[in-house]
Amino acid sequence: MASNRMNARRQSVMIAFCGMAAGLSVAIMLLGGVIPAAAYAVPMLCGLVLLPVLLEFGRRAAWATFFAVAALALLMDFDKEAAFFYLFIGYYPIVKWRLDKISPKWKRIAAKLMLFTLAIALMYALLALVFPVAAALEEFREMGVILSIAFVIVYDGCMLLYDRLLIAALLLYANRIQPKLKLLRRS
Repeated sequence: MASNRMNARRQSVMIAFCGMAAGLSVAIMLLGGVIPAAAYAVPMLCGLVLLPVLLEFGRRAAWATFFAVAALALLMDFDKEAAFFYLFIGYYPIVKWRLDKISPKWKRIAAKLMLFTLAIALMYALLALVFPVAAALEEFREMGVILSIAFVIVYDGCMLLYDRLLIAALLLYANRIQPKLKLLRRS
């Protein structure tokens, strides 16, 4: 009986925590519509919100939170480019830790770069085919091949910096914030 109560309490805490994380992510995604240049930064910030969910409740809860935010981002009137960027790369904080187990280091970095590049290519291909976002596609046409390649290189560099930021954010959460969340410890 007490075990059932503890399981129910743990599940209630998990649902509430994941719901609050999803709500915070949706609020952050709204900033993408307010600040036009935030199409790439906002989904990365939403990915940071997945870290506490991942640490406290595991990958299943983090994936559920990710899909809830992705669905809301696509259904609501957000910046479509930011919503698709979240869909195609917002899950990175969940898979990063598995990629970090690849050795040697050059293979790990190559796998991450391949994931980043493939994700952005698939995202823009889907945007072009299914949901023509004329402005985004016109930007790439105007940039030409050289600048488009430069864009991908800069994007990959920013994603590698994001990869490093996730480690710092994880340490900050684990050392400063997590010990103060007594409610989660009792569940």
